Amino acid sequence: MKTIDPVQLSTIIKYYKRPEIQEAIVDACSDREAVGSYGGEGYGKRPDILQYPSDVFELVKRGVTSFHCSEERWQNPLCIELNMPKNAVEALRSGWDIVLDIDCPWWELSKITTALFVQALRDHGIRAVSVKFSGNKGFHIGVPFEAFPQRVRDAETRTLFPEGPRKIAAYLLDYISTKSITITDDIIHFGTAGSFSLQQLSTITQKPVEEFIGVTCQNCGQPYDEKWELHHTQFVCPTCDSRMTTNDKAQFLECQKCFDNQHKRVIMIRDEFVKLDAKRQCCTRPQPVKQFNPRSIIEVDKVLIASRHLFRAPYSYHEKSGLVSVPLSPDEILTFDKTRAKPEFVVPATPHFLRRRDAIAGEGTMLLLTALEHSARIEHKKILVEQYTNSITGGAEAFAEIAEAIPESLFPPCMHGILNGLSDGKKRALFALINHLSSVGWSYEQIESRLKEWNVKNPEPLRGVYLIGQLRYAKAHKKKILPPNCDAKGYYVDLRVCKPDGLCKKIKNPVNYAIVRSKIAQIGQRAEKRQMKSD
Repeated sequence: MKTIDPVQLSTIIKYYKRPEIQEAIVDACSDREAVGSYGGEGYGKRPDILQYPSDVFELVKRGVTSFHCSEERWQNPLCIELNMPKNAVEALRSGWDIVLDIDCPWWELSKITTALFVQALRDHGIRAVSVKFSGNKGFHIGVPFEAFPQRVRDAETRTLFPEGPRKIAAYLLDYISTKSITITDDIIHFGTAGSFSLQQLSTITQKPVEEFIGVTCQNCGQPYDEKWELHHTQFVCPTCDSRMTTNDKAQFLECQKCFDNQHKRVIMIRDEFVKLDAKRQCCTRPQPVKQFNPRSIIEVDKVLIASRHLFRAPYSYHEKSGLVSVPLSPDEILTFDKTRAKPEFVVPATPHFLRRRDAIAGEGTMLLLTALEHSARIEHKKILVEQYTNSITGGAEAFAEIAEAIPESLFPPCMHGILNGLSDGKKRALFALINHLSSVGWSYEQIESRLKEWNVKNPEPLRGVYLIGQLRYAKAHKKKILPPNCDAKGYYVDLRVCKPDGLCKKIKNPVNYAIVRSKIAQIGQRAEKRQMKSD
């Protein structure tokens, strides 16, 4: 345990001896794990709770100097056990609050970025936004669980931890960088909170100017760099369906395959002019846009958004700074002075941090749904870029629209292996399944029904909101995408579902297999009909 200076120890004891401070800390820790820290290094026994105001001072007399509580709420925190199964943890969890730890080591920038996050939450209809000074360099932003719906899609919201808060944090960071921060010449405007020149930011942070600005593809969200760009033009033959890719901007090409086989001159159709980044994958229609990189000065501490992780309780003392983690009005962020957090000046009163009755039921529904959709969209685009890259470098062929759905009995062994259930790699498998089923003529209603059946077979099913989110995004994406090719890294072989039969050796993509099997079945059916007529 860290040795506390006698003068500081006297301040701590005097501060925690106050009944109003004890009551404020216990009230903030209701339904949560609440653990004391000794000298700011390590915690006491876990799980633990604070039940009565007198518990606070009793722990201080034993050497506790600060108090920390969980972002999650529990039916009975004392029932938590180490290495509990996930379903047992979810059964015990009654809810969770959003607690964003805005990590920015530069005080003025920390205030500005916190104000931007508060405004972003308000833009999404959240009125129950609360803020507290962390006690040292930054701020915590809170939204109580009561602001969110009891269920979202087909899942109980209380079970969406930590992915729900994490996706909200990631979405808000992207929202701020695109909606709240603008660039005029070399001036960065942080909404109405303030402006800095690139040189000023460089002086404050001791970082090179280049770190603050990035060029991103607005279409796919991937990094974009003009100097690494390669140009490709893809052509398709209307007769034999073969494809050819060139590295120039040619308008026409003759199909060499048709000429060699049939001595026919067939003009190939210019399918698409694409730009493919040589080192970082970019999409088929890149839209480069110059943006401020918020991560150059802002980080949302995602370690905090983890099961059983603790944050400093309101009105807890901070050992390093000698200040108190005190709540403040969101409108006071830009004018907040740390001297207000000196123990002798702190008086528990309004505003409160994470006060539950301040929330309006359902006001956070739009934020949660938007964050889930944003996460699904980003992940899906990354996979699409990967798949597109595979196709450019000798990957999947294109197929004509299939009029009648190909039955599951005609699927390749790898798809049967996936549909039997997986313990690992379910997200990659989901991507392959969605694109395979849509490519072989299944309707999205059929796909959704089959995916739900499949998900139940997985030892640890995917979240329903994730599964439906990926399916909805795929449905909204007008151009159908083939599943990864048979030799794609990270898929069928790595998922241990590649069990090739005789036909597998002759095809490149699982959809090929289903189409060939379907054609063979159709030929057999026609032969049977002819045989029946002749009999």
